[in-house]
This record gives sequence, structure tokens and C-alpha cells, in this order.
Amino acid sequence: MFTIPEISPGIAQLSKRFKGLLLDAYGVFWGGNAFGPFPGSKEVMKKLVSEGKIIGILSNATQLAAKEIAKLHQSGLIQGEHFHFFMTSGEVAKEIFSLKKLPFETPRNKFMLFCGGHSKYSHHEALFQESVYTETSDIDEADFIYISTPHIGGEDQTDPKLFLKELEKLQLKNLPMICPNPDQFAHEGNPPRAVVRQGTIALMYEAMGGQIFYIGKPHDMSYRAAMDHFLKYNIASPSDILMVGDTPETDIRGARSFGMPSALVTRTGIMADRITHYGLETVMQRLPPQDLPDYYIERLIDDV
Repeated sequence: MFTIPEISPGIAQLSKRFKGLLLDAYGVFWGGNAFGPFPGSKEVMKKLVSEGKIIGILSNATQLAAKEIAKLHQSGLIQGEHFHFFMTSGEVAKEIFSLKKLPFETPRNKFMLFCGGHSKYSHHEALFQESVYTETSDIDEADFIYISTPHIGGEDQTDPKLFLKELEKLQLKNLPMICPNPDQFAHEGNPPRAVVRQGTIALMYEAMGGQIFYIGKPHDMSYRAAMDHFLKYNIASPSDILMVGDTPETDIRGARSFGMPSALVTRTGIMADRITHYGLETVMQRLPPQDLPDYYIERLIDDV
């Protein structure tokens, strides 16, 4: 008979076992750009820093870290006071593009955007700025497809099927796709709702037989980049760091494969959505071994 594991109300007691914490942003302490920080998250992050914990943020956001840090600053989350560093998938992608480390040939050095630029999130230009790659609107000139933030007419969507026809057209060209954000959904709006993100598009294309090159969690390159920051604070072992996330397939799977302990939040973010729709026991039972965390917490708050 399946037994639901113990779920702690918050992070306070658990954090005492680790020198550092690596936090996902969306769904852990951040409710989306229209919502901002979850209640209590600023306070607990500040307290952890004051207790000597090194707090990093590892996000699959495709913005460069400086923009994400500025966004948090506007909401009262200050680097040095609430966290020490912020690493994004966008930062990792920029390095890959600038060093031309793609796993396929690019004879024309041209790419095409899936869905085109998003009116709110069109920041791919910064990622390619120091690279040899340039954008084209002609599919016959492109060497690969870059999956930008999925949208229709500048609006986020909750139904992945709305992108199917466009994907089917691209699949006929059999071009590789770059997925800079493996998250399948992200929370946006107020109240937050789960909207389609790049990871969903990538999975749909893979199901059609397409080739995908992933950047970001759960892949090791993001965790290695985060460890480079922890090393500056004399934390050299992943076992001394707790990854805290809301998405089993990215946050938890990536931490497990990297040898980093993890905690899954259940009352905010993606897990909260799943539990609302399917129930706690069903969601827990469906987690495959590679997505099982070491710990469960309800929220990123102090234990009560």
C-alpha cells in the first residue's frame, strides 16, 4: 500500500543540514512577473543569508542573469541580502552560442525562431549577440530552429495543441531545434496560471522524430555553472547543497543526476497545480525514481 511521505511545512529545519541552498525561482519563491514573490519568501531568504547560508538561484529563464536580478530588485529581493548569485539558462546558452559549441553543423550560421519574437519576452537577441549566428525568417536558409517563448499573437497559451500545426510544418524540413528552457510550463498572471513554455514544444517535436538540443535544468551544464559560483564561497561538494524546486522533471531530476540533495515544494508552482487536478496521493505515486526528491516541503517559508 502506498504511503504518502512526510511533508514539512517549511525550510527552516531542513536548511540546517546544508551549507548552501540552490533555489528554482518560478513556483518556489516567485509566483510570476504579474504576481511577484510569494508571501513570506523574502523574509525566509533574508533569514537564511543572515544565518550564513549561501543562497543561489538556478532558473531555466532565458533572460540573462543581470535582467533577472534587476527584476527581483524591483520587488525587494536584493542580491547580497536575499541571495548571493543568480544563474539562468540564458547565461549558459549565451556561452554555448559564443563558443559555437552546438552538436550539429551550421554551414550558414543562421537560425529561425519558433513562433517569432514574443512582445514581452523577446530577449534571444542578447544570447546571440556575441556569436556568429544570425536570425532569418526563411526556413530554407536556417541551420536550426531556436524555440522562443511560445505564444500566439503575443499571448501566452495554456493548451499545447494550439502549436501542433506549426510544428508539423517545421518537422517537414527536419531541422534540429534548440530548447533553451526545458520547463514545460511556467506560472504567469495574477493569480498565476500554468502557460506553455519551450520544454513542451521540444517534447512535441521529439515525438515527431525531431532532434532537440537542450540547455538548462535538468542537464548537467546548468548545475556545473551553479557549482562554479558555490566554489567562490568555498562550497565544493554538491552534497553540501540543497536544491529546492517545484518541478520533478527538471529541478529534482537534474539534482539527482548531479549528486545534489533536493526538496520538492508541494503547495506552490507546478506540483501544486498537479495536486489540485489529480490529488496528492496520485501525483506522488506517479513520480518515477529519477524524479523522487530527498525531502518534501509545503512552501519556502519558516517551519511553523
